[in-house]
Formats: sequence, structure tokens, C-alpha cells
Amino acid sequence: MASGYPAGARPPVLLLTGPPGSGKSTVARLVADRFDPVACVESDWFWTTIVRGHIQPWLAEADAQNRTVLKACSTAVAELALGGYTVIVDGIIVPTQLRLFTDALRRTGGDVHYIVLRPALDVTLRRATARAGDERIAGHPALVETGPVRVMWRQFRDLGRYESHVLDNGSEDAQETADRVWSRLGEGTDRLGPA
Repeated sequence: MASGYPAGARPPVLLLTGPPGSGKSTVARLVADRFDPVACVESDWFWTTIVRGHIQPWLAEADAQNRTVLKACSTAVAELALGGYTVIVDGIIVPTQLRLFTDALRRTGGDVHYIVLRPALDVTLRRATARAGDERIAGHPALVETGPVRVMWRQFRDLGRYESHVLDNGSEDAQETADRVWSRLGEGTDRLGPA
């Protein structure tokens, strides 16, 4: 494991979240580059496995689907962590969904960190719409529609007890944000506790 995390510790899991356009995917890869061995899991991929009966995940009626998909993702993350990998999860995980991950990760014995990237709404919209034509997952274009982006940004607007886990990265480039995430990992600022 790269320096900055205690030697001999079980590999950590970082749940890096925020609305579309907040910079999760880019920052996740930059942070992942500092660990060895490491796995970077894009939760978006798990939604692409639903080929019939898919409900847009930002809709209220998608709750049962979203919980099922995130449970599948959390199980995969737990298996990677048990295999000795630090795992960086890049996905939209609101506080009400955290237990899906902490329950699955309990058996790994490693630390779980929860960091929310939340630039201001105007910055988020500008970044999201600038991704037109991008495909992080083959055959699935980046979400650039402002309506759904606004809905998901609002899901992160007031996080209650998790507000201290928020990084406003609106004025930073991806490397600066990755540096802050790295520092917070080392300090344990956003640690949820042993899984």
C-alpha cells in the first residue's frame, strides 16, 4: 500500500460520491494511483447490467432498483477488499444508502471512508453539460441533462450528520481535489469506522 495509510492496516475502502459533474471519476482515478494494489469501482456500471425494466435512478420509483444495484456493487467491493485491494468506489451514494455498503463491508475489517464532492450547483451543471459525447462506460454516454443533474445535486444539498464529509471542490482542479481527498484519508477525517 502507498504511504499515507498505516502499514499493516487492512486495505481501506473509499466511497467517493457526489452529484454528476462533481468530478468523482477523475478524482477517484487520481487517488487510486496512490495505492497498490487497488481497485476502482464505478457503480454506474452495475446499472448498465439491467437490460429490461430499467428505471432512471433519479426517479422516486427507482428506490427498490437502486437498493438492489447498490447491494450488488457493495458485495463486489467487499470481495475486492477481502482479496487485499484498497477499493475506491466512484458512484452516487446518498446517506440513506450507506448502510448497504457498511453492512457488506463489515466482514472485511478495514476502514470505510465517505467523501462527498459537492461543488455549487452552477459549477456542477457547467461540468456535467460539458461532458456531452463522453463515455466512461462503453455504450453509455455521460449524463448531461440538467433536470436529473439538479435532482441529484439536491440529494446532496443537506447531509445532516454527514455534512462534515463534504468537499466543495468548485474552485479546484482534479489534482487539487485528489490531494485534499488523500490528506483526509490519511487523517481519518471522513472515516465511518471499521466496517
